[in-house]
Amino acid sequence: MNEHVEVMMSLIKNWTEENRKNYGKQVMVVEHSLNETGLFTDEALANMLDEHPNHLIDFQHIPDNPDYPDQQVTVDFSGADGKTMVEAAKSSTRVWINVREVMNRHPKYRPILDQLHKEMEEFTGKNKDRRNCRGGILISSATAATPYHADPTMTHLWHVRGHKKAWVYPRTEDFMTDEAYEAIVLGEVDEDVPFDYALDDGAILGPADLYGGEMVSWPHRSPHRVENASYCVSMVMEFSTRKSAFTNAGMFANGVLRRRYGMNPSWQNASKVEKLGKAVMGRMMRNIGTRKSFRRKDMVRYKLDASFEGFVRAVSKPYERVH
Repeated sequence: MNEHVEVMMSLIKNWTEENRKNYGKQVMVVEHSLNETGLFTDEALANMLDEHPNHLIDFQHIPDNPDYPDQQVTVDFSGADGKTMVEAAKSSTRVWINVREVMNRHPKYRPILDQLHKEMEEFTGKNKDRRNCRGGILISSATAATPYHADPTMTHLWHVRGHKKAWVYPRTEDFMTDEAYEAIVLGEVDEDVPFDYALDDGAILGPADLYGGEMVSWPHRSPHRVENASYCVSMVMEFSTRKSAFTNAGMFANGVLRRRYGMNPSWQNASKVEKLGKAVMGRMMRNIGTRKSFRRKDMVRYKLDASFEGFVRAVSKPYERVH
């Protein structure tokens, strides 16, 4: 089956010349046929979850927190099988599952990722950075949401099943301050930041409907958020480019200077020479392990329990998840 999918089946549909021009520069949506591969049914997902290493699975619950809408909190899913995890995601409980690197590692899914690379190269040219992407699968409940955040990587969201609503915002200080993005690259937060719904008034896209069979991408560092309107399954490609790595390293250095030395650097207003120096500094800082002193602890606050109504119960005392 895998060979048939890779060779005989075109996965990307209706790519246009406009898509080629806008790729990586603007928000864009194209159609795809990942949902026709048979690898994203509930049964296939349950089997995949059983076979994938636990340390590469993030199972999260989204409690109601008015001060931090849609914040995702870690759930201990040890002892649960893939079927139970899928059933939890199909319940009314706010559940979000990220199966990291499964498209790279799993022999049934890897040919799909390879085929996407081949087709993307036909449309956009060869891209070594994209070839080194991490491909994951997202499984989330109808009540789940992806909080307001910005990705430090380039991201392509290949939505396979269900209905989502997405918002994308300008890359300006009004929507994501340097300090907030620094917190992401330093590891102080898990890519998400506090959100005010008043920001929706300035969104450049949204609410935009996203259905199974559509891929959406946006420029690097664009703040965005997603709300589910049904049970959803997606595949996500994440990769760094020279440009994104340069920016992230420079803003890493700025984050350290701001937090440790009380400085107030600005990436947007910096000269090319300053940005180059900051990028070199940031790479050196990361190479010597500076990020460890900033990285947040991944605290487990809930337990997946099939016998519990709603599948997710609070633990008596939070504890750190060790990856």
